Amino acid sequence: MSKSIQIAGITEKFHEKDRNGDHILYRVIPEENLVVALLADGVSNSPCDFLSSRTACETFMQDFLTASMSDLEERILHAMQEAHYAVLNHEEHHGMLCAFAAVVWRIGENDFYFINIGDTRIYKVSGETSEQITEDEADTVFLRRGSNIATDSSGQPLIRRVITNAVGSKMCRIAVRKGLWQEGELIILASDGFYNIYDIIDEVRIAILNNKTLSTALSKVWVNNMEGFEDDNSIIVLKRI
Repeated sequence: MSKSIQIAGITEKFHEKDRNGDHILYRVIPEENLVVALLADGVSNSPCDFLSSRTACETFMQDFLTASMSDLEERILHAMQEAHYAVLNHEEHHGMLCAFAAVVWRIGENDFYFINIGDTRIYKVSGETSEQITEDEADTVFLRRGSNIATDSSGQPLIRRVITNAVGSKMCRIAVRKGLWQEGELIILASDGFYNIYDIIDEVRIAILNNKTLSTALSKVWVNNMEGFEDDNSIIVLKRI
């Protein structure tokens, strides 16, 4: 691995599920001086959440690695489009959906490219400051029973978070964006099962400061929070050295 980058990831299914609906994939490509990190979160109320997330990540990576275009932004966009079509037009399972996050960096440059679709998130951590650099494409809706808003036993309205953009949807919106990344800063890709625990991104930052490797830091964060996870949970951390 390049001395300019450290990268580690972890993904784990929610204990009440049979299969993990999230998927992560990351790779350093030394011959091109590139780093690619991908994280997908299958929509659980759509078919085969585990397959949608895996299909999106694997198709993106395969297309990106074999693409011939010289422009990096164009190459990323093409890979994302192919990942979307692979989920949308899967020959066996129709109606699959997933949220998706991607980061691509040419090692040594101060710019990096990223894509976010749905309610996965990408954070940048600089010093003690954590910033979410993506916007959640999701709405909170009230659950209904007939014409009435559903409530729990105490009379509180029941709500559900619904993503408004997804890989595999016919109206999927894709945009490649660019950000600045300085030495010592972290880029974090996270699924909603991970970031929904309060202040956990800051906990990751502190763990990385106190441990020699990213993988050790992430493992300790997992052990400390595993009982609080209420969904499949995944994270990829990239640190620029």
